[in-house]
Amino acid sequence: MDRTYVRETLESLVADGDAVLQALAEAYERGWQPADVMHITRKSLGVAEVRLAAWAILYDARLHPNSDRAPKRWLNQVRALAEQFSDPAGFGSTPLQRSSVVRLWRRLPRLTAELPPPSRWHEGFEERADRGGADPKLLARIRGLLAKAESTEFAEEAETFTAKAQELMSKHAVSAVLLRADASDSETTVDSRRIHLHSPYVKEKAQLLAEVADANRVRTVFFTKLAMATAVGTPTDLDQVELLFTSLLIQATRAMHSAAGGIDASSTTSFRRAFLYGFAVRIGQRLSAADSQATMQAAAESALSVSDVLPVLSSQLADVDAEFSRLFPNTTPMRTGTIDPSGWLAGRAAADRATFGEDSGYRPATGIAG
Repeated sequence: MDRTYVRETLESLVADGDAVLQALAEAYERGWQPADVMHITRKSLGVAEVRLAAWAILYDARLHPNSDRAPKRWLNQVRALAEQFSDPAGFGSTPLQRSSVVRLWRRLPRLTAELPPPSRWHEGFEERADRGGADPKLLARIRGLLAKAESTEFAEEAETFTAKAQELMSKHAVSAVLLRADASDSETTVDSRRIHLHSPYVKEKAQLLAEVADANRVRTVFFTKLAMATAVGTPTDLDQVELLFTSLLIQATRAMHSAAGGIDASSTTSFRRAFLYGFAVRIGQRLSAADSQATMQAAAESALSVSDVLPVLSSQLADVDAEFSRLFPNTTPMRTGTIDPSGWLAGRAAADRATFGEDSGYRPATGIAG
């Protein structure tokens, strides 16, 4: 895209574009990333404001003098946005729309900084090296299994594919922990990652995320007003939680719509909320059982007993808990209101059909802030 054309477009279509770009820069300084800004704009404003937001982010990224030093995750967010919004001529806006965007962005609260903002991409800045995320080949294999689980109409096939994916995830994660311990590397790398949740039934989706995270040694906190969650864990576990949550959300949504087909319209909303909540709780139980089974297999393959492995995993979990408490010292447990019994039971039944082995008990994991 020609910079001169982009600049002329800004001058002709956005007379007060500086205010939009300044509000964006201020949001970045408060811990927001491009994907976060787009999420809250979509949640709060209309289509025209979303186009303006995308235009401002892309324009800012192209003209920033140190954009070549941006963190990879930041660049990936910008690239994804550029694929959705490729025509700069489509980003015209009215004064009212620009004012709405500026007002929204200037009121955004401070978030925990996961990536350095553009003001820190100065000469000499070096992005923190990739520290132990999941193996790309393994992730590709897991994505393939989950894609098959999402596409099949047969519950037994979905169960087989998803269970295999969880098995691969857990064995890989446990093996990585044991390898680090065997190398006398006592430092556990703990990161945080934001996950955006979309209407409807945001709170129930947050519960599903928390159950998936808990079964994979990850802690989560849900920000109600932002419809956003933060997951805290090792890079490997975070990669896996994102993959599995996305797949299970697709499976749960499809099962929910199918189960609600014969429900009276006046009861549909309460049924669907209860369905998703029941699905989430049951999935948490079964994922934990699958993780326990895979942990035993990983220990056996390493010629270790479970009693040898558990202290290593407990140490990692303690590190994750410590970082979570440091980042979010004031959280409260997420609570639910009245649950539709038929929806709850249907959701649990769908979770039984969709995934995993024997019940291992329920461990609530989520916190809520804001």
